[in-house]
Amino acid sequence: MLRTAEMSALDRAIDDLYNMNNNEKLKELARMREKAMHDKASELEEAIQTGEERGLAKGRAEGRAEGEAMGIAKGRAERDNEISDKMKKFGLSDEDIRKIFNIKLRK
Repeated sequence: MLRTAEMSALDRAIDDLYNMNNNEKLKELARMREKAMHDKASELEEAIQTGEERGLAKGRAEGRAEGEAMGIAKGRAERDNEISDKMKKFGLSDEDIRKIFNIKLRK
């Protein structure tokens, strides 16, 4: 059984809840607080989504730029090797080709 002090604290809590429930001003404040919490959660979710979208877009752009740079470098190396192969066919030595292009030839 609850002691008298505990019972009176429980009675007070029940009375407080009953009074709050019947108080329109407190109800409106509670509704406003709940709406504010909901709005804040929605704003946070939107900010997270926007951040993720921006991050993905930035990552894609950086990936494209890196891929293009790698492709360009590979293309240049292939072009240089093709030119050097043609120069060898015309009788130029590896040393002469290095001097002309300042490149390291493949073996």
